Amino acid sequence: MVPTGQLGYILAPRIGDAVQHQFYLTCPPDLMLVMYPLNLGAFTEAGVEAALESFWPAFDFLASRKVDRIVHGGIPVPAFAGRKRVLGFLEEAARRAPGIPSSFDFEECIEGFNLLGCRKIAMAGKWDDALMGRVAAYLRDAGLEPLGWASQAHTTQQVLEVRPQDGVDMALALGRRAFEDNPGADGLLLAGGAWLSNVAIPVLEEEFRRPVITNPAASYWAFMRQIGRCSPRRGHGMLIDNLAPLRMEVKPHD
Repeated sequence: MVPTGQLGYILAPRIGDAVQHQFYLTCPPDLMLVMYPLNLGAFTEAGVEAALESFWPAFDFLASRKVDRIVHGGIPVPAFAGRKRVLGFLEEAARRAPGIPSSFDFEECIEGFNLLGCRKIAMAGKWDDALMGRVAAYLRDAGLEPLGWASQAHTTQQVLEVRPQDGVDMALALGRRAFEDNPGADGLLLAGGAWLSNVAIPVLEEEFRRPVITNPAASYWAFMRQIGRCSPRRGHGMLIDNLAPLRMEVKPHD
């Protein structure tokens, strides 16, 4: 009953049921997710700044719990903050808790794309074009080449109200549109944690033969890789299945 590993998760919104559900479906059952919400109230600069006021209390709490890794979950916060500031947060985190690796899930997505050899990235998300543009700018700052995106604008409250099946359907529809509108993409960033987007990963990868990464999946992958574990089941997508031998061939393209 005692967990053998713990992932400390700084949750941007106040509710993270999809993140928890997908964690326990993906990771070995002896691992635990420890969450601390920031209560992000709006996808705006003011909303992000208000949420970030709780960042260090959240980080310090998780560090006091002696978790094995701390990650800030959620792409809107780093997208608004910018990559330079995010890297500054990580430098400070290393000083505050030198024995606990930490990251942002957006950084883990980028690391995953680099591992899988993806440079040209299509994007899909449930945000407005202004926020999706910030996501593209962050990818560009990280040395990737963002292409176009497919999106369906939601407020923070609307995101929390997305029902499980509706989230799956939306992730599939937006993911397909993003791939179809950007045929030169090496991979797809299916952005956002507050929906059951991981279900769409193997479906889209089977259809388009290219990697699909969600930020929750990237966090689970980075955590398991750090502690030397892998999912007890295959079929979570190329990135997580990379912790064991890959069985899917990536389709070459121009």
